[in-house]
Amino acid sequence: MSSNLIFSDTQNHWANDCISQLVARNFISGYPDGSFRPNASVTRAEFAALLSKAFANTPPIRSAITFKDVSSNNWANSAIQTTYRTGFLSGYPDGTFRPNQPIPRVQALVALVSGLKYTAGAQGVASLSRYYDDAALIPSYALNAIAAATEKRLVVNYPNIKRLNPNQNASRAEVATFICRALNIPGVPSQYIPGLDLFAIPPQFEEADSFSEGLARVKSGNKWGYIDTTGKLVIQPQLDEANSFSEGVALVRTYQSVSPQSIPRQGDLVETRGVWLTTTASQVLNSKQNIAEAMNFLAETGFNVVFPVVWNNAATIYPSRIMRDTFGLEIDSRYAGRDPLGELIVEAKRVGLAVIPWFEYGFASSFNQNGGRLLAKKPEWSARDASGNLLKKNNFEWMNALDLEVQDFLRSLVLEVVNNYDIAGIQGDDRMPALPSEGSYDARTVDRYFRQFNQNPPQNPKDPQWLQWRADILSDFLTRLYREVITINPNLIISMSPSVYPWGMQEYLQDSQAWIDQGLVDLIHPQLYSRNFEGYKLLVDRLVTQQFTSLQMPSLVPGVLLKSGSYRMTPELLLQTIQYNRDQGILGEVFFFYEGLREENDALAKVLRTGPYAQPAQFSSSKIKEHGFTERRLAGQYRYIDKLGKSVSQPEFDWADSFSEGLAPVKMGYKWGYIDTRGKLVSRFQFDQAEFFPSSEATPDNTGLALVRVGSKYGYVDKTGKLVISTQFDAANSFQEGLAAVKIDDSWLYIDKTGKPVILPQFDKAGSFSAGLAGVKVSGKYGYIDKLGKVVIQPQFDEAESFAEGLAPVKMANKWGYINSTGQLVIARQFEKAKSFQEGLAAVKVGSLWGYINKTGNVVITPEFNEANSFNEGFALVSSGGKWGYIRNILR
Repeated sequence: MSSNLIFSDTQNHWANDCISQLVARNFISGYPDGSFRPNASVTRAEFAALLSKAFANTPPIRSAITFKDVSSNNWANSAIQTTYRTGFLSGYPDGTFRPNQPIPRVQALVALVSGLKYTAGAQGVASLSRYYDDAALIPSYALNAIAAATEKRLVVNYPNIKRLNPNQNASRAEVATFICRALNIPGVPSQYIPGLDLFAIPPQFEEADSFSEGLARVKSGNKWGYIDTTGKLVIQPQLDEANSFSEGVALVRTYQSVSPQSIPRQGDLVETRGVWLTTTASQVLNSKQNIAEAMNFLAETGFNVVFPVVWNNAATIYPSRIMRDTFGLEIDSRYAGRDPLGELIVEAKRVGLAVIPWFEYGFASSFNQNGGRLLAKKPEWSARDASGNLLKKNNFEWMNALDLEVQDFLRSLVLEVVNNYDIAGIQGDDRMPALPSEGSYDARTVDRYFRQFNQNPPQNPKDPQWLQWRADILSDFLTRLYREVITINPNLIISMSPSVYPWGMQEYLQDSQAWIDQGLVDLIHPQLYSRNFEGYKLLVDRLVTQQFTSLQMPSLVPGVLLKSGSYRMTPELLLQTIQYNRDQGILGEVFFFYEGLREENDALAKVLRTGPYAQPAQFSSSKIKEHGFTERRLAGQYRYIDKLGKSVSQPEFDWADSFSEGLAPVKMGYKWGYIDTRGKLVSRFQFDQAEFFPSSEATPDNTGLALVRVGSKYGYVDKTGKLVISTQFDAANSFQEGLAAVKIDDSWLYIDKTGKPVILPQFDKAGSFSAGLAGVKVSGKYGYIDKLGKVVIQPQFDEAESFAEGLAPVKMANKWGYINSTGQLVIARQFEKAKSFQEGLAAVKVGSLWGYINKTGNVVITPEFNEANSFNEGFALVSSGGKWGYIRNILR
C-alpha cells in the first residue's frame, strides 16, 4: 500500500502523514470500508501486534510465559509472547494480560521505553512539571519512563502540548504517532511534541553546523545542503562535502556519480625494474624481430617495465597525425611504413612487460641544426637568450617552453599517444618540462613578465625570483598535462626523469621538488648518473634526507647509468647500487640504457638474473597509484557557491578551505598555499600546514598574519604569502589581540607581529589572548596573565578556557564552574563540562545531558540534549534522539 494513501477519515487529520508512513511499511492497516478510525481506542492485544511488526528485529531478553487469559489459539498470542519476551509489554500481578482492555497512553509510552531500553537523565523526573500541566496525574511507577520518553521525544500531545492525559485511553492515531517518533519516521507535527517547543528547527538532520551569515549546513540522506533560520532548505541536500558560509561563499564538493577509479588496496609495492630504449646507438627499434628479441631478453632478465623513446630529433617513432598536419612528417623517416611503438607494445605485453613511452626530446627543437625543421616552420616558437639569439645549450636548440602554443603542441603529442595506444603511462625527462635558464627573453615572455610585475625580467638569468617564476610556469604545464592524461585514463602512470635537484632547477628550470610536493608525478627517476659508488651514495642520501618525505618515497625510482660514451658500469657497482637503493627503502631503478645490458656477452644482465632480479616482480600501476592523488582528483572538484547555490569559482586543487580576510588555504599534493577570491594563487605551495588568516572583525588588533608549518617548525606569513616570521617554533597559536603564543623547546612564550618575544619563555602551556587575558599553565595548574606577562589570576585550576563575555570556564576537582576577570568564582563548580558564554548563555553538561545557563548560573534551558553547541546568530545547534536541530536564544 503506498505511503500517499488517504483514508476516508484521515484526509485532513493531524496525524495523517505518520499514519500513511506506517501503512506503507505494513505496520498498520485500515478497515474494509476505507476508514482508519483514528480516534478509536487500541486494545493491548492490538498494541502488541503493532509492536511486534514495528520492532521485529528486537532480540529477546526473557523467556515466554503463559497468560491465563490468552489461549494458544488467540489471534494475538504470538505477538503478545514476542512483545513480552523482548521487554515491551508485561502482564498483571494476577497472571493475566487483559488483551481486550484498551491501553492507556501512559502504558503505551512505558512499553516503548521498556522495550527500547531508554533511561531518564539526571534532571528527567524533576523536569516533568515544566512539560506537562497534569504531571501530577502520572502514576508513580511510570515517572522515570515518562521522563525518558519525553527526553527521547516519543510523547505526542494533541491538541494541547502541555496536557499529557496519561490515564486516557490511547487512540489509534496517538499510538501511530508514538511509533513514528520511536522509529524516527517523519510525519508528526512538531508543535505537538513536548520538548520540541524549544526548537526553532526540530531535530531532523544527521549532521549539522552552526549558523554563519544566515545559513547553516545540514546533512540529510547522506548529502549536505543549507537551511535558513526558518529551517527552509534554500540549497537542497545534494553535496558530498560542504563548509559553512564565509565572506559570502561556501566551499562545496560533489563526487562523481561513478568513481573514476576504484584503486584496490593490494598491500606492499613491488619493485619497479625499468630500462630506457633509445634510437641512438641502438638497433632495437629497427625491426619487429629486434623488438621481439629485446622484449624476450628483458623479461628473462627480470625487468617489468620498458621506456621506449617516441619523440626524438624532432620526429616521432610512431605515425603521428599531429606531426603530419603541422610539419609534414608523419614519422621518423627511418621507420616509414612501420609503427615501432605499436610493435613494441604487442611484444612487451606478450612477455608481461609494461610500456611507458618516453618523450626524450621534450622542448628541444634540434641538435646543432639551428632549430631544425620545427623552428624553420615555426620561428615564433623559438626560445631566446638575453642577447636575443636562438637559445642553445650543450648543442641543443630550444623551443620556448613557456609559450602556450608550444606547450599545446607537446601536450597534443602526449595525448595522441595516450589516446591511441595501450600503454601503462607516459614519461618526460630532462627536456620536458624544461628550458635552459639562460632563455625566456623572447618578446612574448618579456611582455608577460612586464604585465605581471610592471618591469622587465632581470638580466641575470639565475635571479632567484626570475628562476622561480619561469619554473612555476613549467610546473603549471605539468599540472595541466597530469589532469588531462588521468581524465582520459586514470590508471596511467605519470613518470618524469629530471636532472638532479637543485641543479636541474638552476640550469633547466625543473622544479622537481614542486612536482613531488604537489603530487604531479606517480614515479620520478632523477638522473643519478654518477660513475662511482661514493658519488651515487651521496646523491641518494641527499634525495632521501632533503627532498623526499616518507610519504613521497614510493614514487622515487632513480635513473642509473649503465653506459655513456666509453664508460661502462661494472658488475660490482651495479650490485652496490641496487643494494644501497633497497637499504634506503627505494624499490627499483631505471637503467640508461638497454645496450649497456648487452655488452661483454650480457655481463650486467647475467648479474641481475642471478642476483637482485632473480625473483620476478610484476609491474603494478594500481599499487603505484595508491600512493598518489589520481583518485582524489577525479572523484570530484571543489567549487565555491553563493547563497543561491550558484557556482562562483572552481579551484583545481586537491583540498581547499573557506575564505577569511579574502584568502583561503588550498592544498596540492602534499603542500598548502593560499588563493585570493579570484582563485589566483598568492602563495606558492610550500607549507605542510596553513591556517586561516584571523578575522579582523572577530579578532581585535588583527596582525594580518596566518600560522603556517614547514616540516616540524611553525612561522607566520602575511597576505602576500611572504614568510615574515620564520618557521622556528616547535608549536604555535594564531595571533589574537596582537600577540601569539609560541613554543621553543619545552617552554611557551608570546611574540608580537614582528616575531619579537614580549613575554619570555616560562609556561608549560599557553593559550591565546581574549579580553586582555590569556590562560597559561605553570607547574600543572592553569592561571591567567595580562599582556605584560603579569599573573592576574594565580595558577590553581586543572583546566581553563578563554574569557568570553566577562567569564571563563574553569575546572577543579573534576567539576566546571565560571570565574570573572578578577578570578572570583561567580558560578559554582557543578558541571561535568562547560563551554564559553556566547550571546548571554553557556552550554553546560549535567550528568549525561546538556543544557544552558545564564550569567547568574541559573539553568534557563533544562539539560535534555545529548550534545549542545554555543549560540551563534541567535541559534544553538543541539542533538536530541540521534538527530540535530536548532534552538532559539530565549534571551533575544
